[in-house]
Amino acid sequence: MSRFCGFLLLLACGLLQLQFSVQEQRVFTDRKGLLPTDQIRNARLLTYHARQAHMFEADMDGAMSLLQRALITNPYYVPAWLGLAELKNDIGEKKQAVEVLQYANLLTMGLKRWRWDKALVAYQLGQTEMLPDELSYIIEEIPGKARADALQLAFTLWQEPEDLIQNIGPENTMHLFTYCVRKNLPKKALVFWQMIESEGVEWQEKQALGFLDMLLRTGEVREAGSTWRRHFNSQNIIYNGDFSRKFLQRTFGWRGGRDKGFTQRFDPVSGDNSIRNLHYRFKGWDNLNFSHLSQIVPVESGKKHELIAEFKSQKLTTDQRPFLEVYGYKRKMV
Repeated sequence: MSRFCGFLLLLACGLLQLQFSVQEQRVFTDRKGLLPTDQIRNARLLTYHARQAHMFEADMDGAMSLLQRALITNPYYVPAWLGLAELKNDIGEKKQAVEVLQYANLLTMGLKRWRWDKALVAYQLGQTEMLPDELSYIIEEIPGKARADALQLAFTLWQEPEDLIQNIGPENTMHLFTYCVRKNLPKKALVFWQMIESEGVEWQEKQALGFLDMLLRTGEVREAGSTWRRHFNSQNIIYNGDFSRKFLQRTFGWRGGRDKGFTQRFDPVSGDNSIRNLHYRFKGWDNLNFSHLSQIVPVESGKKHELIAEFKSQKLTTDQRPFLEVYGYKRKMV
C-alpha cells in the first residue's frame, strides 16, 4: 500500500513538472512572437508584449489592452502595474501614473523583487521622494547588478558625500566608499574613508589596499602614504624588509618581477621563518634584462633616511653588478 501511495505521489509530481515545462515552452514560444497575443493567458507574457508595443511600436492602445488583460489574469503582478504607470505617464495621464506607482509600491513593501524596476519608474515619473528609501534598501540588501545600478543612480542624484550619506544611510557607507574606489573618485573616497575611520566601520584589508591603489593611480600620493603608515606600516620605512610575509604586488608593498628565465624562493634565516633571505636562481637560457624588486616608499619630506641592504651572488655574470636605484614616484630623477 505504501509503495502504491509513493507511486501516486511521484506521478503527481511528474504531472506538475510536465505542466510547468509545457508552460515554460509556451513562454519561450510566445516571446518569439509565434503565437497571436489574443491566445496568451500568462500575465508575464502579456506584460512583455505590452512593453514591446509601448517601447518599440509606439502602439499605446495595444499596450494598454495587453496590460489590462495581464492585470485581469494576475492582479498582483507588479511589472504589469509598473508598465501601466510608465504608459500612463507617456500618454499624459501623470496623476494616474503616480497613483498606479504608489499602488505598486504597496505591493512590493518588504519584498526584494522588482525594487530596482520600481525605483526606475519613480525616477522617470519624477517621484524622487521615493528614491532614498528604495535605493538605500537595494544597495544594502540586493548585491550584484541591482546594487551597482542603484549606486550609479544615487551618485547621479546626489553629488556630495554628506548628501549621499543622508539619503542612502550610514549603513551603506562601505558600499558608497567602494563605488568611489571603483570609479576613481579620490576626493569623495577620502571623505567616506574618514567616516569609516571615525565611526569604526569594519573594513577588510583588500578594500583598503584597493583604496590605496586608487589614490596612487589618481596622484593622491600624500593621502595614500598617510593612510598606509596609519594602518599598515607605522614602525618602519621599508615594508616587509625581512621578507617575512608574501609580496603584496601592489600599493606600498614589494613588487617582484616575473620571468620564466629565473626562479624565486625564500630561505629562512631563523627556524620560525620570521626573517628570510630572497634567493633568485637564473636558468641561463637568455641574457635577461632583469628587473629586481621594487617598492614605493612613502617618506616624509625634510627627514633623512638610511637604506641598508645585503647582497650575495655566486657565478653571476653581468656587466653592471646588482645595484639599488632610488628615485621619486613617477619620476626617473635619481
